[in-house]
Amino acid sequence: MAEALPLLAWARDRGRDLEWEVLDLGAERFLRTGDILPEADFLEIRDGADAVLLGAVGDPRIPDGRHAEGILLRLRRELRLGVNWRPCRPLGDGLVPLKGVSAGDLDLEVFRENTEGAYCLEGESAPDRRVDRAVHTRPAVSALLREAFQRARSTGKPLALAHKANVLKHGHGLWLEVFQDARREYPEVRAEALHADALLFALVRQPQRFGVIAAENFIGDLLSDLLAAYLGGLGMAPSLSYAPGSPYRCTALAEPVHGSAPDIAGTGRANPFGMLLSLGLLFGRWGWTAEAEAIQAAVARCVESGPRPLELGGTARTSEAGAAVRALL
Repeated sequence: MAEALPLLAWARDRGRDLEWEVLDLGAERFLRTGDILPEADFLEIRDGADAVLLGAVGDPRIPDGRHAEGILLRLRRELRLGVNWRPCRPLGDGLVPLKGVSAGDLDLEVFRENTEGAYCLEGESAPDRRVDRAVHTRPAVSALLREAFQRARSTGKPLALAHKANVLKHGHGLWLEVFQDARREYPEVRAEALHADALLFALVRQPQRFGVIAAENFIGDLLSDLLAAYLGGLGMAPSLSYAPGSPYRCTALAEPVHGSAPDIAGTGRANPFGMLLSLGLLFGRWGWTAEAEAIQAAVARCVESGPRPLELGGTARTSEAGAAVRALL
Protein backbone atom coordinates (compact mmCIF):
# COMPACT_ATOMS: atom_id res chain seq x y z
CA MET A 1 0.00 0.00 0.00
CA ALA A 2 2.84 2.39 0.79
CA GLU A 3 3.97 2.11 -2.85
CA ALA A 4 0.46 2.70 -4.23
CA LEU A 5 -0.36 5.91 -2.36
CA PRO A 6 2.20 8.03 -4.30
CA LEU A 7 0.44 6.99 -7.53
CA LEU A 8 -2.71 8.68 -6.26
CA ALA A 9 -0.73 11.90 -5.96
CA TRP A 10 0.76 11.27 -9.42
CA ALA A 11 -2.72 10.97 -10.95
CA ARG A 12 -3.88 14.12 -9.18
CA ASP A 13 -0.81 15.99 -10.42
CA ARG A 14 -1.79 14.96 -13.95
CA GLY A 15 -5.07 16.81 -13.50
CA ARG A 16 -7.35 14.03 -12.29
CA ASP A 17 -9.97 15.08 -9.75
CA LEU A 18 -8.91 12.80 -6.93
CA GLU A 19 -9.04 12.97 -3.15
CA TRP A 20 -8.38 10.18 -0.68
CA GLU A 21 -8.38 9.37 2.98
CA VAL A 22 -6.40 6.62 4.68
CA LEU A 23 -8.41 4.57 7.18
CA ASP A 24 -6.44 2.72 9.85
CA LEU A 25 -8.30 -0.60 9.93
CA GLY A 26 -5.39 -3.01 10.19
CA ALA A 27 -4.85 -5.86 12.61
CA GLU A 28 -2.75 -3.69 14.92
CA ARG A 29 -5.73 -1.42 15.55
CA PHE A 30 -8.05 -4.39 16.11
CA LEU A 31 -5.68 -5.94 18.62
CA ARG A 32 -5.38 -2.60 20.40
CA THR A 33 -9.04 -1.53 20.41
CA GLY A 34 -11.20 -4.51 19.37
CA ASP A 35 -12.64 -2.46 16.48
CA ILE A 36 -12.95 -4.20 13.12
CA LEU A 37 -14.88 -1.88 10.79
CA PRO A 38 -16.68 0.73 12.89
CA GLU A 39 -20.07 1.74 11.55
CA ALA A 40 -18.95 5.34 11.07
CA ASP A 41 -16.05 4.19 8.89
CA PHE A 42 -18.29 1.86 6.90
CA LEU A 43 -20.83 4.60 6.21
CA GLU A 44 -18.01 6.97 5.24
CA ILE A 45 -16.86 4.39 2.70
CA ARG A 46 -20.34 3.57 1.42
CA ASP A 47 -21.70 7.09 1.09
CA GLY A 48 -18.62 9.31 0.93
CA ALA A 49 -16.22 7.48 -1.38
CA ASP A 50 -16.37 6.33 -4.99
CA ALA A 51 -14.00 3.40 -4.43
CA VAL A 52 -11.78 1.59 -1.97
CA LEU A 53 -8.12 0.67 -2.39
CA LEU A 54 -7.63 -2.22 0.02
CA GLY A 55 -4.50 -3.72 1.48
CA ALA A 56 -4.24 -7.43 2.22
CA VAL A 57 -6.01 -8.62 5.38
CA GLY A 58 -5.35 -11.64 7.55
CA ASP A 59 -3.12 -11.97 10.63
CA PRO A 60 -2.17 -15.16 12.52
CA ARG A 61 -2.67 -13.31 15.81
CA ILE A 62 -6.40 -13.38 14.98
CA PRO A 63 -6.79 -17.12 14.28
CA ASP A 64 -10.55 -17.18 13.72
CA GLY A 65 -10.30 -14.71 10.83
CA ARG A 66 -13.05 -12.44 12.12
CA HIS A 67 -11.02 -9.29 11.45
CA ALA A 68 -10.50 -10.13 7.76
CA GLU A 69 -14.09 -11.30 7.35
CA GLY A 70 -15.44 -8.20 9.07
CA ILE A 71 -13.65 -5.94 6.62
CA LEU A 72 -13.23 -7.63 3.24
CA LEU A 73 -16.28 -9.88 3.14
CA ARG A 74 -18.48 -7.21 4.67
CA LEU A 75 -17.42 -4.65 2.09
CA ARG A 76 -18.00 -7.09 -0.76
CA ARG A 77 -21.40 -8.13 0.55
CA GLU A 78 -22.87 -4.88 1.86
CA LEU A 79 -21.59 -2.73 -1.02
CA ARG A 80 -22.99 -5.36 -3.42
CA LEU A 81 -19.64 -5.77 -5.17
CA GLY A 82 -20.83 -8.90 -6.93
CA VAL A 83 -18.42 -8.81 -9.87
CA ASN A 84 -14.77 -9.63 -9.20
CA TRP A 85 -12.60 -9.13 -12.31
CA ARG A 86 -9.18 -10.79 -12.26
CA PRO A 87 -7.22 -10.42 -15.51
CA CYS A 88 -4.21 -12.59 -16.30
CA ARG A 89 -1.90 -10.98 -18.86
CA PRO A 90 1.70 -12.11 -18.29
CA LEU A 91 4.20 -9.28 -18.62
CA GLY A 92 7.22 -11.40 -19.56
CA ASP A 93 7.97 -14.73 -21.23
CA GLY A 94 10.22 -15.86 -18.44
CA LEU A 95 7.38 -15.68 -15.95
CA VAL A 96 5.11 -18.32 -17.51
CA PRO A 97 6.13 -21.70 -16.05
CA LEU A 98 4.53 -23.80 -18.80
CA LYS A 99 6.71 -25.44 -21.43
CA GLY A 100 6.10 -24.00 -24.88
CA VAL A 101 3.81 -21.18 -23.69
CA SER A 102 4.91 -17.56 -24.03
CA ALA A 103 3.46 -14.46 -22.45
CA GLY A 104 1.86 -13.39 -25.72
CA ASP A 105 -0.13 -16.62 -25.86
CA LEU A 106 -2.18 -15.78 -22.78
CA ASP A 107 -4.83 -13.13 -22.24
CA LEU A 108 -7.21 -14.58 -19.67
CA GLU A 109 -9.84 -12.94 -17.47
CA VAL A 110 -11.70 -14.49 -14.56
CA PHE A 111 -15.10 -13.09 -13.65
CA ARG A 112 -15.85 -14.38 -10.16
CA GLU A 113 -19.11 -13.90 -8.29
CA ASN A 114 -18.04 -12.13 -5.13
CA THR A 115 -20.86 -12.17 -2.57
CA GLU A 116 -22.43 -15.64 -2.45
CA GLY A 117 -21.45 -19.29 -2.74
CA ALA A 118 -19.79 -20.92 0.23
CA TYR A 119 -18.33 -17.56 1.24
CA CYS A 120 -21.71 -16.36 2.51
CA LEU A 121 -20.61 -17.78 5.92
CA GLU A 122 -23.83 -19.63 6.63
CA GLY A 123 -23.71 -23.01 8.30
CA GLU A 124 -24.09 -25.05 11.45
CA SER A 125 -21.73 -26.77 13.81
CA ALA A 126 -22.06 -29.81 16.03
CA PRO A 127 -19.39 -31.99 17.67
CA ASP A 128 -19.46 -34.60 14.91
CA ARG A 129 -21.09 -32.72 12.06
CA ARG A 130 -20.28 -29.37 10.48
CA VAL A 131 -22.04 -27.84 7.50
CA ASP A 132 -21.13 -24.89 5.27
CA ARG A 133 -24.01 -23.74 3.09
CA ALA A 134 -23.40 -22.34 -0.37
CA VAL A 135 -26.06 -19.87 -1.43
CA HIS A 136 -26.66 -18.93 -5.06
CA THR A 137 -29.39 -16.53 -6.19
CA ARG A 138 -30.59 -15.79 -9.69
CA PRO A 139 -30.00 -12.01 -9.48
CA ALA A 140 -26.36 -12.43 -8.44
CA VAL A 141 -25.66 -15.20 -10.95
CA SER A 142 -27.34 -13.25 -13.75
CA ALA A 143 -25.40 -10.07 -12.95
CA LEU A 144 -22.06 -11.87 -12.99
CA LEU A 145 -22.74 -13.76 -16.20
CA ARG A 146 -24.05 -10.62 -17.90
CA GLU A 147 -20.74 -8.86 -17.19
CA ALA A 148 -18.75 -11.86 -18.40
CA PHE A 149 -20.74 -12.21 -21.63
CA GLN A 150 -20.49 -8.49 -22.33
CA ARG A 151 -16.74 -8.61 -21.81
CA ALA A 152 -16.41 -11.60 -24.11
CA ARG A 153 -18.48 -9.87 -26.76
CA SER A 154 -16.52 -6.60 -26.58
CA THR A 155 -13.13 -8.35 -26.74
CA GLY A 156 -14.02 -11.14 -29.16
CA LYS A 157 -12.76 -13.72 -26.67
CA PRO A 158 -14.40 -17.09 -26.01
CA LEU A 159 -16.21 -17.57 -22.73
CA ALA A 160 -16.12 -20.61 -20.46
CA LEU A 161 -18.32 -21.25 -17.44
CA ALA A 162 -16.69 -23.30 -14.68
CA HIS A 163 -19.26 -25.34 -12.75
CA LYS A 164 -19.92 -28.65 -11.01
CA ALA A 165 -23.60 -29.01 -11.81
CA ASN A 166 -23.05 -32.73 -12.38
CA VAL A 167 -22.90 -33.18 -8.60
CA LEU A 168 -23.93 -29.81 -7.12
CA LYS A 169 -27.25 -29.98 -8.90
CA HIS A 170 -29.09 -27.19 -7.10
CA GLY A 171 -26.73 -24.24 -6.78
CA HIS A 172 -24.52 -25.00 -9.77
CA GLY A 173 -27.57 -26.14 -11.66
CA LEU A 174 -28.81 -22.57 -11.37
CA TRP A 175 -25.52 -21.35 -12.84
CA LEU A 176 -25.91 -23.68 -15.78
CA GLU A 177 -29.52 -22.63 -16.31
CA VAL A 178 -28.72 -18.92 -16.30
CA PHE A 179 -25.70 -19.57 -18.54
CA GLN A 180 -27.89 -21.27 -21.15
CA ASP A 181 -30.27 -18.30 -21.11
CA ALA A 182 -27.36 -15.87 -21.50
CA ARG A 183 -25.91 -17.86 -24.38
CA ARG A 184 -29.15 -17.36 -26.28
CA GLU A 185 -29.03 -13.64 -25.50
CA TYR A 186 -25.43 -13.36 -26.78
CA PRO A 187 -25.34 -15.71 -29.79
CA GLU A 188 -22.21 -14.03 -31.16
CA VAL A 189 -20.13 -15.15 -28.15
CA ARG A 190 -18.37 -18.50 -28.40
CA ALA A 191 -19.43 -19.95 -25.07
CA GLU A 192 -19.07 -23.33 -23.41
CA ALA A 193 -19.79 -24.74 -19.97
CA LEU A 194 -17.12 -27.01 -18.50
CA HIS A 195 -16.84 -28.99 -15.30
CA ALA A 196 -14.46 -27.04 -13.11
CA ASP A 197 -12.04 -29.93 -12.67
CA ALA A 198 -11.83 -30.45 -16.43
CA LEU A 199 -11.29 -26.72 -16.92
CA LEU A 200 -8.43 -26.66 -14.41
CA PHE A 201 -6.82 -29.58 -16.24
CA ALA A 202 -7.19 -27.78 -19.57
CA LEU A 203 -5.78 -24.53 -18.16
CA VAL A 204 -2.51 -26.34 -17.50
CA ARG A 205 -2.44 -28.34 -20.73
CA GLN A 206 -3.71 -25.72 -23.18
CA PRO A 207 -4.42 -22.32 -21.59
CA GLN A 208 -4.23 -20.57 -24.97
CA ARG A 209 -7.73 -21.78 -25.88
CA PHE A 210 -9.40 -19.72 -23.15
CA GLY A 211 -10.31 -16.05 -22.82
CA VAL A 212 -13.04 -15.06 -20.37
CA ILE A 213 -13.84 -17.52 -17.58
CA ALA A 214 -16.91 -17.11 -15.37
CA ALA A 215 -17.29 -18.89 -12.06
CA GLU A 216 -19.02 -18.89 -8.72
CA ASN A 217 -17.16 -17.56 -5.69
CA PHE A 218 -15.21 -20.58 -4.47
CA ILE A 219 -14.24 -21.96 -7.89
CA GLY A 220 -13.33 -18.48 -9.11
CA ASP A 221 -10.98 -18.07 -6.18
CA LEU A 222 -9.16 -21.30 -7.05
CA LEU A 223 -8.98 -20.47 -10.75
CA SER A 224 -7.47 -17.03 -10.26
CA ASP A 225 -4.77 -18.34 -7.93
CA LEU A 226 -3.77 -20.90 -10.55
CA LEU A 227 -3.58 -18.19 -13.20
CA ALA A 228 -1.43 -16.05 -10.90
CA ALA A 229 1.31 -18.62 -11.46
CA TYR A 230 1.34 -17.60 -15.13
CA LEU A 231 1.99 -14.00 -14.07
CA GLY A 232 5.05 -14.96 -12.05
CA GLY A 233 3.42 -15.23 -8.64
CA LEU A 234 0.53 -14.08 -6.47
CA GLY A 235 2.25 -10.75 -5.94
CA MET A 236 1.70 -9.91 -9.61
CA ALA A 237 -2.05 -10.55 -9.74
CA PRO A 238 -4.47 -7.59 -9.69
CA SER A 239 -8.22 -7.55 -9.17
CA LEU A 240 -11.13 -5.15 -9.20
CA SER A 241 -14.52 -5.75 -7.61
CA TYR A 242 -17.44 -3.62 -8.72
CA ALA A 243 -21.18 -3.27 -8.35
CA PRO A 244 -23.24 -2.81 -11.52
CA GLY A 245 -26.35 -0.79 -10.74
CA SER A 246 -25.42 -0.14 -7.12
CA PRO A 247 -27.60 2.27 -5.10
CA TYR A 248 -24.53 3.45 -3.19
CA ARG A 249 -21.84 5.95 -4.08
CA CYS A 250 -19.03 3.45 -3.50
CA THR A 251 -19.14 1.04 -6.43
CA ALA A 252 -15.62 -0.39 -6.69
CA LEU A 253 -12.90 -2.01 -4.61
CA ALA A 254 -9.37 -2.54 -5.94
CA GLU A 255 -7.08 -5.04 -4.22
CA PRO A 256 -4.32 -7.45 -5.19
CA VAL A 257 -5.41 -11.07 -5.49
CA HIS A 258 -2.99 -12.23 -2.81
CA GLY A 259 -3.82 -12.29 0.86
CA SER A 260 -1.45 -11.20 3.56
CA ALA A 261 1.98 -12.77 3.99
CA PRO A 262 2.72 -12.66 7.72
CA ASP A 263 5.95 -14.60 7.33
CA ILE A 264 7.56 -11.70 5.41
CA ALA A 265 5.77 -8.78 7.07
CA GLY A 266 8.14 -5.91 7.69
CA THR A 267 11.03 -7.47 5.80
CA GLY A 268 10.71 -5.46 2.58
CA ARG A 269 10.28 -8.63 0.50
CA ALA A 270 6.68 -8.10 -0.62
CA ASN A 271 6.02 -7.56 -4.32
CA PRO A 272 4.05 -4.30 -4.76
CA PHE A 273 3.23 -4.80 -8.43
CA GLY A 274 -0.12 -6.54 -7.85
CA MET A 275 -1.26 -3.57 -5.79
CA LEU A 276 -0.07 -1.06 -8.39
CA LEU A 277 -1.76 -2.97 -11.20
CA SER A 278 -4.98 -3.13 -9.15
CA LEU A 279 -4.93 0.64 -8.88
CA GLY A 280 -4.46 0.74 -12.65
CA LEU A 281 -7.61 -1.37 -13.07
CA LEU A 282 -9.52 1.14 -10.95
CA PHE A 283 -8.23 4.05 -13.00
CA GLY A 284 -9.30 2.23 -16.14
CA ARG A 285 -12.80 1.68 -14.76
CA TRP A 286 -13.06 5.42 -14.16
CA GLY A 287 -12.09 6.01 -17.78
CA TRP A 288 -8.61 7.26 -16.92
CA THR A 289 -7.12 5.24 -19.75
CA ALA A 290 -3.83 7.11 -20.04
CA GLU A 291 -2.99 6.60 -16.36
CA ALA A 292 -4.07 2.97 -16.39
CA GLU A 293 -1.95 2.19 -19.44
CA ALA A 294 1.02 4.09 -18.04
CA ILE A 295 1.03 2.03 -14.84
CA GLN A 296 0.75 -1.20 -16.81
CA ALA A 297 3.61 -0.16 -19.09
CA ALA A 298 5.87 0.92 -16.23
CA VAL A 299 5.38 -2.35 -14.36
CA ALA A 300 5.94 -4.31 -17.57
CA ARG A 301 9.20 -2.48 -18.21
CA CYS A 302 10.45 -3.24 -14.70
CA VAL A 303 9.53 -6.89 -15.17
CA GLU A 304 11.37 -7.01 -18.49
CA SER A 305 14.44 -4.89 -17.74
CA GLY A 306 14.53 -4.58 -13.97
CA PRO A 307 14.63 -3.85 -11.22
CA ARG A 308 12.54 -6.91 -10.49
CA PRO A 309 11.01 -7.69 -7.09
CA LEU A 310 12.43 -10.59 -5.11
CA GLU A 311 9.38 -12.72 -5.93
CA LEU A 312 10.37 -12.62 -9.61
CA GLY A 313 13.96 -13.58 -8.93
CA GLY A 314 15.23 -10.00 -8.82
CA THR A 315 16.93 -8.00 -6.12
CA ALA A 316 14.50 -5.09 -5.63
CA ARG A 317 12.94 -4.73 -2.22
CA THR A 318 9.37 -3.49 -1.91
CA SER A 319 10.26 0.20 -1.73
CA GLU A 320 12.84 -0.11 -4.52
CA ALA A 321 10.33 -1.77 -6.87
CA GLY A 322 7.77 0.93 -6.17
CA ALA A 323 10.34 3.68 -6.68
CA ALA A 324 11.35 2.17 -10.02
CA VAL A 325 7.76 2.32 -11.28
CA ARG A 326 7.39 5.91 -10.11
CA ALA A 327 10.63 6.89 -11.84
CA LEU A 328 9.30 5.53 -15.13
CA LEU A 329 6.00 7.34 -14.68
